[in-house]
Amino acid sequence: TSGQSCCGAINTHVGDLETARTLARKNIDAFMERGLDAIIVASAGCGSRMKEYKHLLRNDGEYCGKAERFSSMVKDIHEFLIDLPLDPPKAILDYNVTYQDSCHLSHSQNITEAPRKILQSIPGLELREMENPTLCCGAGGTYTITQREMSLRLLDSKMEDATGTGAETIVTANPGCVIQLQYGAHRTGSNAGVRYVIELLDQAYESS
Repeated sequence: TSGQSCCGAINTHVGDLETARTLARKNIDAFMERGLDAIIVASAGCGSRMKEYKHLLRNDGEYCGKAERFSSMVKDIHEFLIDLPLDPPKAILDYNVTYQDSCHLSHSQNITEAPRKILQSIPGLELREMENPTLCCGAGGTYTITQREMSLRLLDSKMEDATGTGAETIVTANPGCVIQLQYGAHRTGSNAGVRYVIELLDQAYESS
């Protein structure tokens, strides 16, 4: 929508809450006057931050009520599609994939089944679960910069788990995870591709 801004997640990660609040107010103003039923977010990190605007602005007399209404309207794209309910694609995608639970989706939003249901709705696609799919990949917002050593340890562990499934594609739901896992594939010499769940769903619909 016109007038929207960054969600403020990265500002929050580095402790700049005042800028995060300013961005939250701007987004509330941009969305709340449009008569929307839902605000759909395709980035797990952004969705988590936007669902928490009610907490971020709880002491703001002007915006606290609007922030609570705004947060109640925010839906991750996976939960939104499953709740429709989803009309499955008809085309067959002969892929084997493994799913990485983004921390901001699984731990912050408690959404783990919806992305898997979407993947399982695609004909021909085989989902191979990791041993520890909810373990952080090391992206962690700004961890790749502020906690580099820990970030790489987590990434190496995640890539070992992912490649151990034999899957040709790693799928996830957050831009930070995608970038981190792409680097992990390069770092370990893996041929595994990295894609979003919704990318595969879109491909299946386009092929139907």
